[in-house]
Amino acid sequence: MTSRADQADQAEHPVLTADLVPRPRGPRVEFGTWTHAVERSVLRFRFDCERPGAFTGVVSNRPLADVNFVDMECGRHAAHRDATTISEGEPPYCVLTLQLSGELRLAQDDRVAVLKPGLFAIYDSAKPATLISSDDYRSTCIRFPRRYLGGRHDDPLAGITATAFDCAPGLPSAVWDMLLSLNRNVETLGPNGPHAVRSVLDLVAVMLRAERGERAAGPADPREALLERVRAYVDEHLSDPELGPAGIAAAHYVSPRSLHNLFARTGFTVASWIRARRVERCMRDLADPLLREVPVAALAARWGFTSASHFGQVFKRETGRTPAEFRQDSLG
Repeated sequence: MTSRADQADQAEHPVLTADLVPRPRGPRVEFGTWTHAVERSVLRFRFDCERPGAFTGVVSNRPLADVNFVDMECGRHAAHRDATTISEGEPPYCVLTLQLSGELRLAQDDRVAVLKPGLFAIYDSAKPATLISSDDYRSTCIRFPRRYLGGRHDDPLAGITATAFDCAPGLPSAVWDMLLSLNRNVETLGPNGPHAVRSVLDLVAVMLRAERGERAAGPADPREALLERVRAYVDEHLSDPELGPAGIAAAHYVSPRSLHNLFARTGFTVASWIRARRVERCMRDLADPLLREVPVAALAARWGFTSASHFGQVFKRETGRTPAEFRQDSLG
């Protein structure tokens, strides 16, 4: 049962209205069955529960492509990601969790987020974490491969794991509206479902970059704002094989020298940033089961690579695997 305090919190967050948030499907189950369901749907944890005999919970998982939409309700418990549950060969995932009722304390990277209804946070499967829930806990979790956030040369989650964000009007509310809508309609999205999910996860990445920038940068920096515009421009024009520093500089009314200076403190050149972003998009397509039959050369051309052999060399240098090896490992 949702408490009056939680009902009041939900009234202030339109994204949490009952018609938007799916309830977990299926019967409530005992502690051992529930923990196994969490491990299958989200991640492996080491669980603690003061009264396992009195514990009940329900978990429902709506998978689509390589993304899991997980709704859960349960009683008080703790879940730990540590050396006993983190596998070195496990692909890295992000888990985005939106609190619907009760309270969750999420600890990671020496930070602790206290989530009440209407707040959300993200954590990294590859790092130790502790999650402690109250009674009357209810949440929606989105588990997705970390590659959706890009940032193979830096940490896209730096500074924002285990941080409470408000699902307030604006970008957070809009993104969660779409995530919850996808969650409700997973079974009826048809063949375009995976593409819809990937598009919304692009917006998740934008939302998290915005939150990361606001927390790290403080007052707006004109150079940082220009860099973000340039990066957005690059993403919009990756399919153009002629994309390069001269055209990007002209589109933003700066000199090529100024553009190169802008990137100097990022650890990338303009060209290496374009190349990295193209490889990331190709990685996503190669891991897409709906594109399994599309030739590697066609996927490479889609993102601006003019030569299949050049793409193969770049991909191997950036990822350590050939495109065919990466596709095989991703699709099984």
